[in-house]
Amino acid sequence: MSYGRPGVLHGSFSILLQDQDGQVQETHSVSAGLDYPGVGPEHSLLRAAGRVRYQTASDEEALEAVRACSESEGILPALESAHALAGAKRWAATHPGAAILICLSGRGDKDMPTLQTTLLATEAQ
Repeated sequence: MSYGRPGVLHGSFSILLQDQDGQVQETHSVSAGLDYPGVGPEHSLLRAAGRVRYQTASDEEALEAVRACSESEGILPALESAHALAGAKRWAATHPGAAILICLSGRGDKDMPTLQTTLLATEAQ
């Protein structure tokens, strides 16, 4: 949403990561569920209408959010949801005292192989 432009992928016109010739670009995310070059057309429409704003979160921010949520709440969030937690942390820093509601859309146990390699590698450094 932040770096894409309008295009067609899998029969849907939406925002895509693409090169100057319209070829879909490779993506990477620590979260397999976010490793995709496009978004649904409804998200594209809402963004174009100015109804929503989207933010980015790096892999490092998401991994730190997994660690913080697990340590403070005893909940292992999915890596997809951890990106939202990272964004909420940034928003909270500029809105002290405000209430924030976050939907944790998945369980982190499915991400354990990724977490074992990424978090353990981070701790070793």
